[in-house]
Amino acid sequence: MNTLTSFGLAAFMAASAAFAAQAAETAYSGTFCGHTKTTMLQANSDATVFQFESWNIQTPDSGFKPWENASNHCIAYYRITQGKATAIGSCLWTDSDGDTFIGELSQAPDRANVWTFLAGTGKWKGITGGGTWQRVAAGKNGADGSGAGCISHSCISHSGKYTLP
Repeated sequence: MNTLTSFGLAAFMAASAAFAAQAAETAYSGTFCGHTKTTMLQANSDATVFQFESWNIQTPDSGFKPWENASNHCIAYYRITQGKATAIGSCLWTDSDGDTFIGELSQAPDRANVWTFLAGTGKWKGITGGGTWQRVAAGKNGADGSGAGCISHSCISHSGKYTLP
């Protein structure tokens, strides 16, 4: 094999390895909490239907550095019938560099709560993957439908995997 061919093969292999390393799956986890505003449409024994909007921050002690102190803004629709919740919504995350990603949350009776990445900007452009989430603390809303902080309203724990191109 001549030197030019060897060099070309080595360059191709290095580029392929770099691409494969970039596209590797990355595990994430963390906890976020913040302020929530709930708008009730109906609440009775047959059906409770409401929407919520929340503004949150990933806690710095979550241990996942890329999202440390990242903020998110979520909007979702909830329905509770026969004591079981169904929900669909989206959250837009902004990291400390100003790059963003958006995803969809869902909750269905007798299944794990799911998160799916939809799109991103900057370093998150092309993000795919997802995971699960669960509420780890919740308090009663105020009369105006608002709640705030990890202790007085809600804290969400989440984990999963993502891949970047």
